[in-house]
Amino acid sequence: MVANINRREFLRYAMVGAAALGSGAVAGRYGLFGKPPARYGTRRRLAITEALVQMIDGTMVYHWDFEDLDELKPMPHFPGPLLQAIEGEEMEISIANHLPQVHGFRIPGVPGDAGAGIEIAPGETKLLDFIAPEGGSYIYYDHLNAPVNRVLGLHGPMIILPSTGNTPYSRPTPNIQRLFDDLGTEAHFPGQPWKPERTRIWIFHSIDPRFNAMAERGEPIDAAQFKDEFLPRYFTINGLSGAFAAHDHSTVPSGRIGQPHLLRIMDTGMTADSPHIHGNHVYLLARRDETGHLEVRENVFFIDTFTDEVSQCMDWLLPFIRPPDIPGDPSKPLRELLKMEFSLTLGGVSQSPLAFPMHGHNEQSQSAAGGNYPQGLVTGWEITGDLDGVPFPHADPDEKGGPPELH
Repeated sequence: MVANINRREFLRYAMVGAAALGSGAVAGRYGLFGKPPARYGTRRRLAITEALVQMIDGTMVYHWDFEDLDELKPMPHFPGPLLQAIEGEEMEISIANHLPQVHGFRIPGVPGDAGAGIEIAPGETKLLDFIAPEGGSYIYYDHLNAPVNRVLGLHGPMIILPSTGNTPYSRPTPNIQRLFDDLGTEAHFPGQPWKPERTRIWIFHSIDPRFNAMAERGEPIDAAQFKDEFLPRYFTINGLSGAFAAHDHSTVPSGRIGQPHLLRIMDTGMTADSPHIHGNHVYLLARRDETGHLEVRENVFFIDTFTDEVSQCMDWLLPFIRPPDIPGDPSKPLRELLKMEFSLTLGGVSQSPLAFPMHGHNEQSQSAAGGNYPQGLVTGWEITGDLDGVPFPHADPDEKGGPPELH
């Protein structure tokens, strides 16, 4: 989610969910994978600033945020902008502190000052120069007064791709290597191998606006009180909730049967979440704990639900196989098997492509603003076509002689 107002003019920015979606600044923000173009390369300039972020119910909540100074029109981001590189490349990240308090920057799992964390005084800019570590998912955040500064908005993703190989990891275990070797080559995984561009980042977050309001008033926030009294009112994925998260193209995995996707799940809030995915089971590939230690799985679980812990990363492989609970001749393309279904519209919505939900089994995370459901941590994924590359027919309810409307 990005911004649009300034308290160096009032508040520097106000981030408006639906309006930001239309700006093009959000779409594709986490969609740059593989070798990044120069403008989004390994030398990045960030600023720590403030913004009002619009929640799913229209409430504006004050946040501290990272601003991307490399954008044509710099804006703060909630969560922060994507940092990425290929293992072994030199990374140079400058962080300017535009707020009146001391803030920090840390990337657990990275050697040196970046992994240990640095402090940045008001008005100061500090430079981190390091070699991109092993391939995997990382979270960067403000580690000071933990977990307050991180939860109030100062966090973001970093993705490092390995310099060689066909997996997301520099040191894949034998079972992870076998799984990725099988993609597109074995009967159970027909289609194509995994490609880095088929990646989605899901940053799970929780917000208690009472503490955000204290920060806006300039009041000190005690970390112990924060931990004891935090009561989440909003839950977000990549800064979005409910219908916004479920219709954001940079969040929703989308592809044909046989186009596997990698889901990089990161928990930056205060609640452990148990995401549950429909339509396919997924493979649990790796976890990074809050200290930065990466465990690439030796025993690769085949799951539909798994709990991610606070301050941790969790990688899933969504195989994009034909959903096994669809009955009928497995040799028939789904566009023929489900021909009638694809011809329908329900409530004005075409039933193509095939869409499946992702929701959490931590039930409160599905709500917002004291109980509005499903306006929290929900999204989905979609299958757009058959294994042979032919897309599913898409019904157009406005077309003359088009599909029937069911009431």
